[in-house]
Amino acid sequence: MSIFLENDTIRLRTVERDNLKALTQLMSDREIALFSGEVYPITEKGMEDFYERAQKTDDRIRFLIESKNSNEIIGETGFLRIFMPWRTADYSLMIWKKEYWGKGIAKMAADLMLEYGFNFLNFHRVAIGVVEINERAVRFWKKLGFVEEGRQVDGFFSHGEYSDFVMMRMLEGEYRKRSK
Repeated sequence: MSIFLENDTIRLRTVERDNLKALTQLMSDREIALFSGEVYPITEKGMEDFYERAQKTDDRIRFLIESKNSNEIIGETGFLRIFMPWRTADYSLMIWKKEYWGKGIAKMAADLMLEYGFNFLNFHRVAIGVVEINERAVRFWKKLGFVEEGRQVDGFFSHGEYSDFVMMRMLEGEYRKRSK
């Protein structure tokens, strides 16, 4: 196991092939899939593709979030669509194990990743898209310091209804101000 970032409670580590079976079970939860935008079933081929993409770091960096107490995988986080000439990336974070919701794990993972992104990768801008029906997530990202900068009206469809896709961002200066 390759641990890359950690604090007292969680570790962020690379994805390994022998994690795929456990990840398939975690990622198949329909409630979580609603918030992540996943509409197709998780397949063995899909997980192989996920694994292969996670091994490349040219335009993305993915980590599994693991509990230090239980050593179990509880989520995933990463930077996607990294474009270094503009010093930008999109951010992704998902806590798959519901028993860890509301315990500060997402904030811990985001703090580790934002520090890594702004202080080591030298990002100027990190963006995230949040489904508006996930009100809890919208509040979370705003509390973390992300700023809403636009919406894709009716950009998300699930359970027979459309919802806006809220586009948010954090700039380097906002990160530095927040972390003082």
